Amino acid sequence: MPGLEVRDLVKRLGDHTAVDGLSFQVEEGEFFVLLGPSGCGKSTTLRMVCGLEQPDEGQVLVGGREVTGLPPRERNLGMVFQEYGLYPSMDVFGNMAYGLQAQGGMREDEIRRRVEEAAERLGLTRYLASPITDLSGGEQQRVALGRAMVKDADAYLYDEPLSNLDPKLRHRVRRDILAMHRDKGKPTVYVTHDQTEAFAMGDRVAVIARGRVQQIAPATELAENPANMFVASFVGSPPMNLLEGRVRQDGAGLSVVVEDAVVELPEHWRAPLARLGGDHVVVGLPPASFRITADGGLKGEITDIEALIGETVVRLRTPAGSEVTAVFRDGEEGQLAVHDTLTMSVISNDVRLFDPSTERALS
Repeated sequence: MPGLEVRDLVKRLGDHTAVDGLSFQVEEGEFFVLLGPSGCGKSTTLRMVCGLEQPDEGQVLVGGREVTGLPPRERNLGMVFQEYGLYPSMDVFGNMAYGLQAQGGMREDEIRRRVEEAAERLGLTRYLASPITDLSGGEQQRVALGRAMVKDADAYLYDEPLSNLDPKLRHRVRRDILAMHRDKGKPTVYVTHDQTEAFAMGDRVAVIARGRVQQIAPATELAENPANMFVASFVGSPPMNLLEGRVRQDGAGLSVVVEDAVVELPEHWRAPLARLGGDHVVVGLPPASFRITADGGLKGEITDIEALIGETVVRLRTPAGSEVTAVFRDGEEGQLAVHDTLTMSVISNDVRLFDPSTERALS
């Protein structure tokens, strides 16, 4: 039985459907990430899971128990949010202990033990008697994390908890969150728009767009086998190139023509293309799949060169006006300059094909 389950959640905001039939399951001990652009419905979903908002339709189950209509305090969830949600009138100890005290039934010495243990792990011991207003943003975020850590919750929820932190603190708090997750062994749902966070932390990642789940998979699967054109264009840095193409079959040979380039296709594409019912496709070309060649490939004028550590990102504009991004590693691009014309072949096994009418991947 999943530790946390969301079934067909719908949330309408006036004429806008913010969450549209969204479903997922999170197993016990799984770190599950909701990833998507701003406004896609991921934070609204989390607020419905924790009870801060009520869905118009659908169910939320925690440990097999339906909690859809329950207030937040009766759901037994640990929650950490971007805004921290701390009480400025309390010191650090009071903020971390408040949730346990509000529940009632726990001895004060047990509350103190839990708070002091969490503070030690998070490097907050010397701040326990300090007012919250005396702490930095990173320290306040660790207090919010500690408040969740002291609970024996059935699941833990995080809504963009690192977005207000500088890179160094972001890395520190990310490690704290993962350490807490390993200790608790409970289902965790983590909302972010940052792919680096999502892929570094998540056992599985759900890509959300327009209030719907587009694909749920481990990070590698999302990057290598996107379920549709949105996932292909969203996942990856830089993401997959999507270009119009035309399928060509010459006897036993199978290929796709992209502008002036002919890309040979492996035999396993024959059956999916036969079901397509036409010869027009959208061709997905991963940036790292290009190799510089003398002729016979995809041509373009270089518009930008970005040298990074261990790789170079080259952006081109083809004669048909398409924008293409290629990534070359370890200096394999040689000496290039803006306005040079570059011809590139493609590793055929890396090619992905999409139905232009449904935008779904062919497989």
